[in-house]
Amino acid sequence: MEHRLRCQISEQDGMLRVKDVLEKKMGLTRRQISRLKYIPDGITLNHRQVRTDALAHPGDTVCAALDLGRRFIPTSDDFTRIPLVILAERADWIALAKPSGMTLHPTHGHYYDTMSVQLNALLSDDDVLSALYEQDQGRACSLHTIGRLDKDTSGIQLFAKNPIAAARLTQQRACHQLQKEYVALVHGICPQQGVIDTPIARTPDALNHMECSPQGKAAHTAYTRLAHGENHSLVRLKLNSGRTHQIRVHMASIGHPLLGDTVYRGKAMKGLAGQCLHARRLKFIHPRSGEHIQLQSQLPEYFTAVLSKLGPVIG
Repeated sequence: MEHRLRCQISEQDGMLRVKDVLEKKMGLTRRQISRLKYIPDGITLNHRQVRTDALAHPGDTVCAALDLGRRFIPTSDDFTRIPLVILAERADWIALAKPSGMTLHPTHGHYYDTMSVQLNALLSDDDVLSALYEQDQGRACSLHTIGRLDKDTSGIQLFAKNPIAAARLTQQRACHQLQKEYVALVHGICPQQGVIDTPIARTPDALNHMECSPQGKAAHTAYTRLAHGENHSLVRLKLNSGRTHQIRVHMASIGHPLLGDTVYRGKAMKGLAGQCLHARRLKFIHPRSGEHIQLQSQLPEYFTAVLSKLGPVIG
């Protein structure tokens, strides 16, 4: 028997948002709806997975998965595998080289092609399933992301493999023992170096967009110009905070948006999908042994290709 709730929209109902159908006609809570968003086919409209802001018309059928307690556990036969580049791995953590264009966690329109799902599947293939899953209760024990890279940002992405390691690494991040260094290409010739200490907040009435605002949370970005061309600069950036889109927002605020970052006033460039930003180095302390770890990720092909197109740079 398929465990799903169904609701067919009547002529009397008229046109409804899927969110309203789930809440008012199915009686689901906001928390339940939130969990459904990240389950394959958790919310469907006429057998097609949709966002909760989709419109349902009379005659349409909205379905919601009932089995919220059992999360999808990927295996090698479930979907197309994407090769992952492992930079380093220990019992408590794993660091990958994230490619530009890859979403980190399941979201609308992305599930099987996300890094976390692909990594879970890879680790299960390596016969460490018992360390990741509580099989007796049918629940997946998620990997813990330590600092999230945006979809179009490439570079080092760190995952903790257990809650204790996650807590210790998160604490290191808060007190700046865990440090990540980025490189980016920005428009214009920026100053040789500088510090941007401007609070960042979500843009009102905008989806996934940030802005500099006195009402925001403290954000600190230090940058150094490594080289420049006729109308662009190669910069190194270090953060003392981890706000959403921090580098992108801060550099745009001083008139030097990232190349390709059309969301924050950057110009599109042929062959570049999104901002030209790469997490190049990572330093942290092993959460159990106390060993000092230093990792590096080479500039990816898309980044070096853009540098070549832009022509000579002055160091």
